[in-house]
Formats: sequence, C-alpha cells, structure tokens
Amino acid sequence: MRPADFDHTVRLGRIRSPQPIEVRFGTSRAGTVTVALYTTTSVDAVIPAHPEVDWEQLLAVEKGRRSPLVVLAKQAAPA
Repeated sequence: MRPADFDHTVRLGRIRSPQPIEVRFGTSRAGTVTVALYTTTSVDAVIPAHPEVDWEQLLAVEKGRRSPLVVLAKQAAPA
C-alpha cells in the first residue's frame, strides 16, 4: 500500500495506532515528536475488516494517481 493510501486509511479510522511513542531528536528537548506505531496484526486486519474497499483496485493504483480512498474520505467527512 502506498504511504498516501495508508494515511487515508488512518484518517478514515480504519486503523489506529495502539501505541504512540515520543521520540527525541537532536539535543534540544523541543526536538521531540510523537510517532504512531502500528502492529503487523493491526495492519493485516484492515483488509478483511473493510470489504467496502476494493483492495485489488487500491493496491494497483500507480504512483501519482489519486487514491480511491479519497471518495470514502469525502463521504465520511461531516457536512
């Protein structure tokens, strides 16, 4: 799955990070960022849990093409 499609999957709430962690970079305390960690089990569970998505079509989308998940995101967005 392309990173953009994974991001749509997260925004749609289809997968959630069970364990976000704080990672420090550089020497400053201000240089911290929260990183979402995902288990392989939670990622593997996305496809069977969401048959409404045409996963074959999604996985065949080439780089630079619009994700089919955009349509689902628009339908799920509050009016």
